[in-house]
Amino acid sequence: MNELKDLPGTDYMYYSNIEQRLQDLDSRVRKMRREVGKLSPQVLSYVKQQFRIKGIYHSNAIEGNSLSIGETRTVVEQGLTIAGKSLKDQAEAKNLSHALDRMEALAGDKEIPITLKDIREIHKLILTDIQDEHAGNYREGEVKISGSDFEPPKVYEIRPKMAELGKYVQSVTSSEADICGLPILTATAVHAWLARIHPFIDGNGRTSRILMNLILIRSGYPICIVTHEERLRYYDALEESQAGGNLTPFIELIYEGVLESQEVWEKAAEDQKRDMERRRQIATRLEQPVKARAQNEYEVWFNAMELLKSYFKQFVEDVNETTTLRSVNLNFKDFGILSSEKYLALRERGTAKRTWFFGIEFIRETKRARYLFYFGYPDYMIKAHASVILILAKDPDLNYFYVPLNEISQPSRLDIFQVGFNIKEQKFVASTTGGVWDGKVEDLAWKFFEQVVERDFGA
Repeated sequence: MNELKDLPGTDYMYYSNIEQRLQDLDSRVRKMRREVGKLSPQVLSYVKQQFRIKGIYHSNAIEGNSLSIGETRTVVEQGLTIAGKSLKDQAEAKNLSHALDRMEALAGDKEIPITLKDIREIHKLILTDIQDEHAGNYREGEVKISGSDFEPPKVYEIRPKMAELGKYVQSVTSSEADICGLPILTATAVHAWLARIHPFIDGNGRTSRILMNLILIRSGYPICIVTHEERLRYYDALEESQAGGNLTPFIELIYEGVLESQEVWEKAAEDQKRDMERRRQIATRLEQPVKARAQNEYEVWFNAMELLKSYFKQFVEDVNETTTLRSVNLNFKDFGILSSEKYLALRERGTAKRTWFFGIEFIRETKRARYLFYFGYPDYMIKAHASVILILAKDPDLNYFYVPLNEISQPSRLDIFQVGFNIKEQKFVASTTGGVWDGKVEDLAWKFFEQVVERDFGA
């Protein structure tokens, strides 16, 4: 059923059959907001600037400005003066850009409602250096709108009517505002309302369009650009809203403008997805041989590390079986081998999280020594021999805070700092106080246990 509905808080009405389209667009906008958050800063900046230039050009062109869109871009982006073009027209382009800056600042602070002071400030920016005596000030004389039968309010009516509008704008832009998920209705009403009051001697249309877009942006919507080509339809829709309060034709126009902007954002998101997918494809094709080689290396390295761990673990078990005293004991804790993903991260970037391999605790009566073997990036000494290595660390204060051995200055520290496996030469290597060591894993295990017993227990 298509019924004429009142727009709460205003004296405007609209036909309900447009609500479904507004709700469908609202769903698209909500989805788009999630996608825009994923857009790169470069894409965001580019799209916003396109909207800005297009918006300035059309908003001024509706009011009779002679600059082309290219000339508008030159004046706004480069700050150049174009010979042979009206200085007033060029000032209007620059001023509207400044007014849009203010609009964006107000849009970004959603905790503070929009006030009449903000509206007048926007108007002042639009007319500065063009009509300074009227910039930001309500008109003091009666006006007649060319080509329209509508008569704007008398001068004495402006302030009370603006106070009513200001109260409404403040209510719909407060942080607690609920505009029923259809901000196009509110934004359209505010535009028509301000245009109907016609509070300024000039610049009413540009101020109304900025205020409308400010409300849209505050609601997470893209802006609406009313184009110069739609000028007559735009004026006809405003005329109907002023004559009988029927906002439907104006809502239709603004809905189409927002939809067009929405499609631009959606296309930007789709284009970025496509571009990212293309880049991923190129990266995959370039990485594939490297990853395949790294996977082969990992499998060889994996077996070498498992062999090393088994020797150390077996050494612990043999010592425990050999000792005849309960007060002498060794504990071995296995934390698991490094995954291929973490191996590649260490190999390529030199960093990965949670890379503990195994730990060994030595106990003799009340005396203890704790060591940890964890994976990391090689130091300068064995970097040429191994890309992912084991770092030996000690818990010097027995508080489970491990310090790499090469960072401990105690004379009793072990000689072995890092252990790796040279895949090309198929042998274990180690960074030691005497330089690079290479040899069999059983010799490395013996060297470690012997030095711990000698230097930590004096045996």
